[in-house]
Amino acid sequence: MGAIRQLTGKCCATLLLLVVSWGAGGRLAQPSQGQFGDERRRGDLNTIALPGGSRVEFGTMPSKALGRDQAFSVFLPPSFDKNTTRTYPAVYFLHGLNNDQTSWTVPRYGDLPKKVEDLILTGTIPEIIMVHPRGDHSFYCNAADGSGRYEDFITQDVVEYVEAHYRARPERRYRSIGGTSMGGYGALKIAMKYPDRYMAAAGHSPIIFLGKNPFDVPDEMKSSRFYGFFVSIFKPILGDPVRQDLWDANNPLILAKSGKLDSLKILFDYGTDDRYIQSIHLDQGIKALDQVLTEARVPHTFQVYPGEPHGWALVAAHMQESMVFLCQTFK
Repeated sequence: MGAIRQLTGKCCATLLLLVVSWGAGGRLAQPSQGQFGDERRRGDLNTIALPGGSRVEFGTMPSKALGRDQAFSVFLPPSFDKNTTRTYPAVYFLHGLNNDQTSWTVPRYGDLPKKVEDLILTGTIPEIIMVHPRGDHSFYCNAADGSGRYEDFITQDVVEYVEAHYRARPERRYRSIGGTSMGGYGALKIAMKYPDRYMAAAGHSPIIFLGKNPFDVPDEMKSSRFYGFFVSIFKPILGDPVRQDLWDANNPLILAKSGKLDSLKILFDYGTDDRYIQSIHLDQGIKALDQVLTEARVPHTFQVYPGEPHGWALVAAHMQESMVFLCQTFK
């Protein structure tokens, strides 16, 4: 049973230190199939037909921000083809490292598309469109070296394409964003930067970086095998040497103090058996965000799930809570 707290607070930053393990080359590399296995991604990109009449499609969209076509998947509700004039609320959901836009559909993560459909068929949430864009290893940021403007891709290209091609409603009250791990960070960061565009944000097992910037870690962490992976991903994003202004503009612990979040609904959580607690103290980073938001008097929901794991497994266990939260203004 999750321990749930509804919290408010006034701003004062509490900074701790956190590092996460990554695997990538010197650029915004693609996940390694050989190291992590095909089971984290779907190889068959044919449409998935669900028993209640919903479906998941896989495709690509043009992206001005990335200068190329970029992949995505989209969940379409049962009535989508029956009423071609109907418009729908949209939930945008961001994947984590070593995953992609297909990962939420693979069996190892618990048949998440059917869970979404079941919530619709039981009337727990309204009919929605759910979009999973490919984020690579970008942390959903605009890279300092120009290799990819992933924040612009998510906030501009994806939204514009979905509203034009899938009849998504354009009003803020019908748009929310969620994510897990790297995507949990991305969802919270993006919603806090653009609270006028999203009604709600949910970050599951979010990676919250602490210290002056993500390179600011204890010396003992710099000797770990993960630190090189971490540096290779963030040098393109933040520059080498690091541009502190870029990190400050993408740091949820600073964005939480903007004074502009009162109407943004915020949820984040973690499980106490998260595999990153022992090695990188992920729980401390998430607790620090809770404290900053509390001191800033920003209403939010912080949940701790005893004995539960990291990432998609946590999402699968609490899909109903997450989706109800993200869809609360859609009815």
